[in-house]
Amino acid sequence: MSNEVKVGILAVVAIALSVWGYKFILGNNILLKSNTYKVFYPNIDRMQIGTQIFINGVEVGSVASVRLLEDVDRTVEVILDLDPGMRIPKNTKAVIVSTGFMGGKAVKLEYPLPCSGDDCAKSGDVLEGEIRGLLGSMVGEDNVEQYVTILKNGLQEVIDSLNAALLKDPDSPLGKSMHNLESTLANLNSATGQLDGILRSSSGSINGTLSNLDQITGNLKRNNDKINSILSNADSLSGQLVAADLQKTLQEVNDAIAGMKTTLQSANTALGGVSDVVGKIKGGEGSLGKLMTDEELYNNISELSQRADSLLNDFQGRPYRYMPFKGRNKVKKFDRKDAMEGQ
Repeated sequence: MSNEVKVGILAVVAIALSVWGYKFILGNNILLKSNTYKVFYPNIDRMQIGTQIFINGVEVGSVASVRLLEDVDRTVEVILDLDPGMRIPKNTKAVIVSTGFMGGKAVKLEYPLPCSGDDCAKSGDVLEGEIRGLLGSMVGEDNVEQYVTILKNGLQEVIDSLNAALLKDPDSPLGKSMHNLESTLANLNSATGQLDGILRSSSGSINGTLSNLDQITGNLKRNNDKINSILSNADSLSGQLVAADLQKTLQEVNDAIAGMKTTLQSANTALGGVSDVVGKIKGGEGSLGKLMTDEELYNNISELSQRADSLLNDFQGRPYRYMPFKGRNKVKKFDRKDAMEGQ
């Protein structure tokens, strides 16, 4: 036998062992012939393939398949794989129960009596399905009501004990709080009674007010066309007023512009005259022109100005020279006096 054949046989054996091991881990032994049954649930609460199946606490198989159907209710189809030779009645109920608070699931098969012969379910038959809650799974469906009664009685005893311990002393904080709450409720009841009396006594006035309000709204509705006409006229009038005001403003602006044009024309005429005067002065016409162009005349006027200034200073310093004195000797006398004071 060649090495290639040996390798091929070894690969086939390894694949077969892998498939068998995978199925065995999921709870299916493909080497043994088993019985399968279908169960339809509206919800399986996260139950997975390989979930164990029990009868009276004994494991008899596992869940082989979970499939979501494409119907309107989204029904879940579950295939149960039971051990070979395990027979169950046709009226067996497959109940999904919780195995603990951590969310573990199991399938529990329940039936009243064992079967024999034709009343046993055949492989491929459909069984009835049910989902049971955590409390029903832990204590059993028949004992749920009993446990609830025990729990209710225990809570009632605890509440009675707390009530006796906390409220028997009226001076305790809780007792005072309850008394205050009782007083508050009494005051609230009295206030609601007074409010009801006020409403009853004022019902006539309230009805009259509502009737008047109804009449007013009716009048407004009947005169709706008139109101719309008045509003339309007011809108038109306001538009006319705005247009008139705008026209007046535009007329005032036009008048101002016309006045500005006249002012500018007058300014242009004045500037033209100034330009002519300046031209004549530059050309040497007139006294001012000659003064600006004739240097000799300017020098004479400057010399005349200096002499006038000297004369004015001499008049201020020696006014006696220009007064009509009787003799020349007095003038010389004042000159000598001024000369001595100047030293």
